[in-house]
Amino acid sequence: MKQYHEINFVRTILILLVILVHIVHFGALYPAVKEGILGFMMPSFLVVTGYLVNVEKSAKEFLVYLFRIFVPYLIMVLGFSVLSFYLPVRDGITEISAAVLLEKVFLTSIGPYWFLYVMIGCGICYYLSFRILPIGKNTFVRLLVFAALLYLVSLVLPLMAVKIVMYYFFGTALRQFKFAYNKFDNSGWIEGIFFLLFLFFTDNRDWGSIVIVLTVSSFLVFSNWLYRFLPSRFTRFTDWMGMNTLPIYLFHPVFTMFGKYYHPLFLWDKTELLYTFVTLVLSVAGSLALAYFLDRTHLTTLFARKKFFRKLD
Repeated sequence: MKQYHEINFVRTILILLVILVHIVHFGALYPAVKEGILGFMMPSFLVVTGYLVNVEKSAKEFLVYLFRIFVPYLIMVLGFSVLSFYLPVRDGITEISAAVLLEKVFLTSIGPYWFLYVMIGCGICYYLSFRILPIGKNTFVRLLVFAALLYLVSLVLPLMAVKIVMYYFFGTALRQFKFAYNKFDNSGWIEGIFFLLFLFFTDNRDWGSIVIVLTVSSFLVFSNWLYRFLPSRFTRFTDWMGMNTLPIYLFHPVFTMFGKYYHPLFLWDKTELLYTFVTLVLSVAGSLALAYFLDRTHLTTLFARKKFFRKLD
């Protein structure tokens, strides 16, 4: 599929926000900001992800795609679960056993890795609807079947709740109806105003509400419009970073957790902003450095892929 620069830009913004909300001391001091970000961040990521998924692949190719998501998911969930037994992690495990670990992998997940779980579940339903089930070629009918499958799955898997998977569905619908992501009119600045209004003047953070749906759509339109005014040197960086969000998503919790050890050095800053900035930079740089090390040593094969880093065209 064509690589949209605007999508890479929005993915860069979203991955930085993912790290930001996982910096504990920042969230503790600015809970309203954290809740506001959580209200639109992952739904936006799901829309973009659904839009990018290609179901025109063969069954073998799509299974490889799912496998390359599942293996990193499995490694990180197991590793993070064991780590949570020894460190104070929210939703951490209280015992290390096969039953507990299997429950984390297949039912509840842990940390930020639920997103990969949802990608796999939605991807399976998506491919079944558009390539496997004998329901004709009508796009609208296939989307209805896809929606029905997602609903049925939501009844048995808590992480696949309707208010979560519907954003992935929205992204796939945009793609199937051949909506060009980078085609917006010149009123994106108006969407920016709406986005700020939804973000700061409402307390509704329920992903299933129309307020959050409007917040997400406003954010995506506004970011797409904003991209037009950025300098080429900066957009080249966001292109590269947006294409390499996976290792940052996988490894950043290691560095945000490590932040508690150097936090005492920043106690003089009551705003926590300098600490937050340092942790954000270290999390990005550390995650990318770890991915580079794995690529150079060919250990990336343990994550079911040749390399983490993707090059610009």
